[in-house]
Amino acid sequence: MSPAPAVGPLRRILVEVHRGGTLDAIADRVGVAPDEAAAMVDYWVGRGVLTREAVSGGCPPAGCGGCALRSSCTSQGRPGRPLLHTIRPAGKP
Repeated sequence: MSPAPAVGPLRRILVEVHRGGTLDAIADRVGVAPDEAAAMVDYWVGRGVLTREAVSGGCPPAGCGGCALRSSCTSQGRPGRPLLHTIRPAGKP
């Protein structure tokens, strides 16, 4: 009997999104950098397999300096951009 084929990081992202957690936690479990995990999520969002929805109104008026979420922020310091997102399989509430 031959061993099961290895699953690459792009497919593992899907498994880990189902398990839940922050993008940083998902990246850690897959063994890639957070920016690589974000790019893989973007790939699956583009294919319609995952969805990404904003869950916050934007950056605080004081900016990034004292923000506790700056390490996982997607706004890149631009006011008015969504601060947090939820990522889930497409078609799931």
